[in-house]
Amino acid sequence: MEIFLQYLIAGITNGATYALVALGLTLLVGVARLVNFAHGDFFMLGGYLLVFLFVDKEIPYLLSIVITLIVMLILGLLFERIVVHPTINKTWREQLVATLATSIILSNVAILFWGTTPRLAPTKLSLTILRLGPITISSHRFVVFFVAVISFIALSFFTKNTKIGKAMRAASQNRDACLIYGINVNFVSLVTVTISTMMSGLAGVIITPLYNVSPTVGSVMTLKALTSVVMGGLGNTTGAIISAFILGIVEALFSGYVSSQYQDVASFVIMILILVFRPHGMFGKKVGI
Repeated sequence: MEIFLQYLIAGITNGATYALVALGLTLLVGVARLVNFAHGDFFMLGGYLLVFLFVDKEIPYLLSIVITLIVMLILGLLFERIVVHPTINKTWREQLVATLATSIILSNVAILFWGTTPRLAPTKLSLTILRLGPITISSHRFVVFFVAVISFIALSFFTKNTKIGKAMRAASQNRDACLIYGINVNFVSLVTVTISTMMSGLAGVIITPLYNVSPTVGSVMTLKALTSVVMGGLGNTTGAIISAFILGIVEALFSGYVSSQYQDVASFVIMILILVFRPHGMFGKKVGI
């Protein structure tokens, strides 16, 4: 039982990380109708920026997070202007090529600056082990879960109570009607991509004290996020969050009781089964956010 609880807690932590990344991808799918195959690479860059600032430059952890998020904001703006905006009204094939090319460029930039050796950014909390009865857990896992929950609440408040947030919801439901009513859909797209990029980077920042970051982790995280989005139903933010936690727990149990070398297989199998038996996702198809 103790071992099961250990795996369960690890799965919840991983699920919180997947949920942050998947939520950003869901925003893109719902509002911009874009599946960004470079989405996980912003997670990777967030992790590497934390390593560079916190470990290499010895900047305090919280300040490193703030600087990283500012950099991710700038990268999100550039990505939207250079990649998303020119392809937003193009076919899915052109969007696929554009985002895949971006993924390749970002991963190679990471190799150029940081090499291929996995890096870690341990903090005092990640090195502090708590004992809850028979269970031992890193204190930083609570940080990951707390930041994820706060991010979900903040994003929900933003989309429901701010003008631009309501415009995002409107664009996710009927983009053409937004144009008729004078909503600047280009600006909505810019904000959506920027928020999506920052959420992916934030996930990389909070999980890197626990897990190594490497240039290839971006493509793996894109797979996790895409699986969560497909499981939850395209554009369904609540479904994506729940599915991400399910995925994280299933992977942790699979890794513990089967083999950690094949835990990514679980993601492929789950996504294939969902596509075959429930094409609209576990929670049905929902248009909009």
